Amino acid sequence: MKQNHISIGTVQRKLTSAKYFYYFISSVVTILLVGCTNYKDMEEQEAFEKLYAKYNVEYYENDSNEEHLTMIVIENDPSLTEFPEELRAFKMLEEIKILNCNVTEIPEFITEFTELKTLRLNNNPIKELPSFITECKKLNLLILTSTNIERLPEGFEKLPITGLFLQGTKIKGFPDVIFQFDSLEHLGLPKMNELPSEISNFKKLSVLKVELKSFKYLDTIKSLRNLTLNNSTGAHLPEGLGNLPLLEHLHLRYCKNLFKLPSTMGNLNGLWGLDLTGCSRLTGLPSSLNQVPIGILRLNECNNIRSVPKGLQVGSIWAKDVTWKSMPVGIFDSEASDLNVINHQITDITGIGRMKNLENLNLTNGKIKRIPPDISQCTKLNLLLLEGNEIENTYNAEISENVDTRLLGNPVFDREQIDE
Repeated sequence: MKQNHISIGTVQRKLTSAKYFYYFISSVVTILLVGCTNYKDMEEQEAFEKLYAKYNVEYYENDSNEEHLTMIVIENDPSLTEFPEELRAFKMLEEIKILNCNVTEIPEFITEFTELKTLRLNNNPIKELPSFITECKKLNLLILTSTNIERLPEGFEKLPITGLFLQGTKIKGFPDVIFQFDSLEHLGLPKMNELPSEISNFKKLSVLKVELKSFKYLDTIKSLRNLTLNNSTGAHLPEGLGNLPLLEHLHLRYCKNLFKLPSTMGNLNGLWGLDLTGCSRLTGLPSSLNQVPIGILRLNECNNIRSVPKGLQVGSIWAKDVTWKSMPVGIFDSEASDLNVINHQITDITGIGRMKNLENLNLTNGKIKRIPPDISQCTKLNLLLLEGNEIENTYNAEISENVDTRLLGNPVFDREQIDE
């Protein structure tokens, strides 16, 4: 029997040739695939991996069956200047949120997302809201805050809009097309002089955010639950504001010309949050406010506040960065469980014992000289933060051992550390 003998060298040469041929074919296939990728038909998993590798994907959600991506959030990525093509693979997207990036335009492929309900593009230099956006038949929430958009396109009224936010855009005044949205629930408007009188026609409007020169007509929106008027320059709110039966949150941050609140605020039985941060002209709060069970009262930077109503029904009081040399009258007579006055000039807190519901007291970074004896009357106190004050000793201060007391940065604490 004849036997064929093949040398080892021959085998190695054939294997080497086969290896190089394989590498050549693989390279050609890879080049063709990369050059001809059709993101619209790409498997969602593959598209997501590419998207996640390239951009700052903060969050995503799948549908209940874990079959399709329904929400994508890309945030704080300055390298992103356009909508990623990879998005086209997610055929069931309901929410697209691209925030704080450098996207300059909305692509036409946005119309491919037939289930799209929310489009949020805050803080992108987008110049135009294209007319083809009206082809997104289910789009009901559109957030364009801090973009360069100057107008809303023709046919915009065809969308089923229930939420629209335009603060910080280049749109002037109140766009008339908004009146077409009878079911509008959430609205953010660009800076304007005053609201149109027809604002009362929105019977379902529960959230309004706008910066105004005049607060006229605000009290006609009976459905409001959340009202944000930050940085407005109006001097006084309408007296009828207290007649908004559903109002729960009122934000008046840095309304620096506001010198008083309406006396009817005592009628706001559902008011939970009142933010007066930076309202530097306010000297007090209306006496009727003690009839309202408020959750949180914020008085940050309210340097001229001298008093609040006695018996104020409030859960938590916050006052950061204030120049108060003494606690405003009435605060020690409130029902607050949390009192936080941080970065202040208060020297004496005698009277604190009247706060029978007090559980957490934070008076850090001030000029308090001593802990008054009546603090022992705060029988519910759990946490006492007096760091960064000028307390020399704790004589006559009967503080329960169960109270978490922190005195770092006071002379009494520093001496104790030295003694140890």
